[in-house]
Amino acid sequence: MEAADPPAVAPVPLAEASRRWLLFVARRALRHAMAQRDPAALDLPIGSAERPDDPRLDAPARVYVSWYDGAQSGPIGSLGSLEPWLSLEQAVARYAVPAAAGPRLPAARASRWHRLVGEISILGAAQELAVHGLDAIAATLVPNRDGVILGRGLAQAVEVPRQQAVALPSAWRHSPRPRDLLVALMRTAGLAPEHDGPRLRVRTFLAESFAAPVAAPVAAGPSPDEQVEADSSGLLASLA
Repeated sequence: MEAADPPAVAPVPLAEASRRWLLFVARRALRHAMAQRDPAALDLPIGSAERPDDPRLDAPARVYVSWYDGAQSGPIGSLGSLEPWLSLEQAVARYAVPAAAGPRLPAARASRWHRLVGEISILGAAQELAVHGLDAIAATLVPNRDGVILGRGLAQAVEVPRQQAVALPSAWRHSPRPRDLLVALMRTAGLAPEHDGPRLRVRTFLAESFAAPVAAPVAAGPSPDEQVEADSSGLLASLA
């Protein structure tokens, strides 16, 4: 009989004031990076927030930052760390800008600023599943709950090594079937389902995720797409 899977550890929920502050930190970091290329980006609205007296902001945390072009779209990009090597606030500030450099970077232009939605995910510690193989893992995963770290080797690492891929729990919104999610992750990791599926192993984790638009909807006047477009295609060059 295979050993039972160890329980996944969920992160302690963050206070609402701390959530608002971290989302503000992400918006501010992205706007600052865009302003390095186009000073007019400093006029983009980011709202305001007051830093709460919360020690968790200064404590090490596993964090991912994601950006969406509209609440119902797939992510523009997502980046973070599987290990708690930065404080929570430092990690959000660090990953907010490069996370916008996904395959659909044009969506991060200033002209579409009001469409952007930022999401922050705080990850719990990952646990390796006792089962292995594509089909057995697919039957074990819990949609809309489990985050997945997939690969043939599961060495602990700060950055995601080659032949591994990560799916946050939010990925279930766009790929609700466990096997489909795993196959997509395998392809991202450069693994072939037919060849590597039988020896596949994964770690799973729980996460606390929260999201908000970068700016409140415009009540009247021209839409952001009708304003002068500020191309942000190189906004990450100075931060690479």
